[in-house]
Amino acid sequence: MKTITAESRTFRGGYRWLVAGAVLILLQGCGGGGSDSSDPSDFDAPVEPVNIGGDGDLYAPDRIMAVDIRMSADDFEKLRAEGRTLASTDRECIPPFEYTEFTARVSIDGDRMDNVIVRKKGYMGSLSPSIPSLKLDFNDLQKGRTYQNSSRMTLNNNRQDPSNARQCMAYDQFREAGIAAPRCNYARVTVNGETLGVFTNVEPLKKPFLTRAFGNDEGNQYEAQTADFGTWLSQRFEKKTNEKENDRSDLQAVAEALALPDEQMLNVLPQLVDVDQFIRFWAVETLLGAWDSATGNANNFHIYRNPEDGLFHFIPWGADTAFRGDHPLKPLTGVFYRNFRLADRLFQIPEYRAAYYAELENLLETQWDENALTDRLARIRQLTGTTEEAAASLERFIIGNGEPGDDDYQPARRVVLEQAMAAETPTGEVSLLADNEPDCSAPATTALTGNITSQSGNDRGEFNFTLPDGRNVSASLTYAAFEVDSLVYSVDRETKPAVVSLLMIGVDAGDSFKPYVLQLFIESSDYVPGSHRFHGFATNALLFEVDESLPGDVRTIALGAQGQITLTSVGTGEQAGDVAITLDATLEYVADVP
Repeated sequence: MKTITAESRTFRGGYRWLVAGAVLILLQGCGGGGSDSSDPSDFDAPVEPVNIGGDGDLYAPDRIMAVDIRMSADDFEKLRAEGRTLASTDRECIPPFEYTEFTARVSIDGDRMDNVIVRKKGYMGSLSPSIPSLKLDFNDLQKGRTYQNSSRMTLNNNRQDPSNARQCMAYDQFREAGIAAPRCNYARVTVNGETLGVFTNVEPLKKPFLTRAFGNDEGNQYEAQTADFGTWLSQRFEKKTNEKENDRSDLQAVAEALALPDEQMLNVLPQLVDVDQFIRFWAVETLLGAWDSATGNANNFHIYRNPEDGLFHFIPWGADTAFRGDHPLKPLTGVFYRNFRLADRLFQIPEYRAAYYAELENLLETQWDENALTDRLARIRQLTGTTEEAAASLERFIIGNGEPGDDDYQPARRVVLEQAMAAETPTGEVSLLADNEPDCSAPATTALTGNITSQSGNDRGEFNFTLPDGRNVSASLTYAAFEVDSLVYSVDRETKPAVVSLLMIGVDAGDSFKPYVLQLFIESSDYVPGSHRFHGFATNALLFEVDESLPGDVRTIALGAQGQITLTSVGTGEQAGDVAITLDATLEYVADVP
C-alpha cells in the first residue's frame, strides 16, 4: 500500500473538495440549485461516526483489547525492518531518523476503522524486527475521528518486559505518589492474521494528557532521550509543543542555575523547577529500580513547564525497565540513582539528601505494599496469560528470594533500600553525560568479516577487522580454544522474544595473541538459518578488547552500524550452541579508541 506523506495527504484533501465543488456546479447548471443550495459536505458524508466504540474507558486497568490490523504485506515487512542500529545512537550527534507512515484497516474489539495511519515506534531498547511497537493515528486521514474519545493509540511491545506488568505497575506507583503519569492497560495485537502477542496500551503524552494532568496544554513540553541540563546537553531535549517558536531559554535557565554555587542555586532553582515534586519523582524511580530512567540513565522522561506556576514538572515514560534495580550499563552506580545533574547536585547538599531519604522512607511506609503489589501482578498475569516464569524476576524484586548465604539469595527491595539509607557513607558512583560541544564528524569504521563454526564444543574460525590506526586484526577462535571456551552460547529470557547471545573470544596471532571479544545478539525468533540485518539491540554486534584493569575485564571499542549476520546452520535442544556463522558488516568505533 502506498506510503502516506504530509504532502500527499494535503493534496488528497484538496482534491476531494474540488470534486465535490464540481458536482455542485453541475447540479446548479441543470436546475438543481435554486434557493436551497447545498453545501459540499452534503456530498461527502462521513464514512464512520466521529467517535468509534462509544464512551468506554480506553485505559480501564483490567481491560485487554483485541486489536486487529490489516495492511499491505509488503508495507508491514517494510515497517518491521525500520529502526536505528546501536552505533547510530552512540554518536555525539545522533543522525535524524523518521519512521514511515503506512495506512491500514484497524478493528478494536470488533469496531472497524479504515484509513488509519500506523507506524513503528521505539528508540533502541524496545526495537524488534519481529514484534514491532506501534503507533496508531485515527484522526490523520479522517479529521475528527476518535476511538473512545482518543485520536491515537500507543502499543508497546513489552520487549524488555516479558512479565507484561512493569509499565502499568510503575505508572500506578508514580500516580499514587502524586506524580503525573500515563494510564495504561493491555491489548492482544494481530497483523494480517499473525498473532504478535500482548502489548501495553499506554496513554500518549500529548496535549490531552497535559490537559488532564495539569489543566492546560500551552506550556513547553520536552522529551528526553539521553538528555540533561547543560550548555550542550540541553539541545538533546526534543521539543514536543510550541515547536514553531522553538524557544528553549527555559532549559538554559535551569542549566545556568545548576552551574551556580550552592547558596545562589538554592535561591534560583525553586523558581524554575518544582523541586519538591522532582525529589518525589526521583524517589519513586529509585524505589522502582527503574535504571533506564531520568535519574538512572538521563533517559526516558518528559518535562513540562506549566504556565500556571512557571515551573518544570517531571513525567515518567518508557518504564519497561522498572522493578529491575541493577544497572546493566552502569553497574557501579549503586542503589541511589543520581546519573542526572539535577539529582546529583541536590544529593550533594545535606538538606536535600535528607529530603530525598525522607521521601523514600515515606514511600516505603505508606505506599510500598508487597502484598498489594504481588496481588496486582497475579491479576495481570491472569488477564494476559503470562507465565509464572516470565514474571518471576519482577516478583523477586518486590519480595526477595531465599535466605542470606543461599546461592540465589536476593533481598527484597525494601531491605535493599533500608540498608542503603542506613549506611554511613552513600554507596555508588555517579555517571553523568559529558556536557561538551558535540563532535559531528563521521566516526571511524571498520569492516567486520569472519567465518565461525561450533560443533559439539569444538570452536573454530576467526573474525577480522581493522583498528583505527590501520592495523589488521585476525582474531582466531581456533587458537583461543586451547585456553578457553571460545564460543559461549546463552539465552536472555528477560526480553520478549528471548535473545540469543554468541560470545566469541579470539586471539590475534600477529600481536602476541592479544585477545578480543565479539558478542553477537540475535532474537530467538530469528535464530534460524538465513541472513539477519542489524536492528537495535535485538540483532547486533559489540566488539571489545580485553583489559583486566577494568570492571568486567573488557573495554567496548566498536558497535554494529550496518550489515548482517548469516547463520548457515544452528543446532537445537542440547546442541543449540552448535552454529555456523558468516559475518559481513560494518562497525563504528566508539570515541577515544586510539
